[in-house]
Amino acid sequence: MSSKGFPENLVGQQGTRVELKIAHGSLRIRSSGTARCYLGTAERLRDHEGFVDTGDIVELREGRYYFIGRRGGIINVGGLKVHPEEIEAVINRHPEVRMSLVRGRKNSITGAIVVADVVLREKLDPATQRSVEVRQEILRACREKLPQHKVPAAIRFVPVLDLSSAGKTVRHYA
Repeated sequence: MSSKGFPENLVGQQGTRVELKIAHGSLRIRSSGTARCYLGTAERLRDHEGFVDTGDIVELREGRYYFIGRRGGIINVGGLKVHPEEIEAVINRHPEVRMSLVRGRKNSITGAIVVADVVLREKLDPATQRSVEVRQEILRACREKLPQHKVPAAIRFVPVLDLSSAGKTVRHYA
């Protein structure tokens, strides 16, 4: 069985093919090939030590770094940071969910609230009892696994989500 994330001892090792460091919670990498194939000057991507900020936010827990989200996608709920990917991971564990997209929606009291668009494995008529049950099951799982400010205020079942040519969910940051 493989563990998620990566071991803490990989960070700060020098002289390896790929060097890692964490700065302000963000993963930085340096290698001979880092940013080599980008258009324009790769030097613009590198810091003064030659590291490139990946934009991946990581968190150290029990000797391992875990990916918790991307810098540009953070939702601010009443001053608390919410990484959509963390919530999507909980939602996507439901057996009837194919994929999800979590985003913030403006709110006059908290600044933003968390909402989720969910694609189910099989289409459910929104008027059926099973549709209501699946929504309740997803919310129950979120309440069990996440702090209250991360639980979606609304879940909308959608037929599809926008995907990039690489098959990743397209995120529209405001």
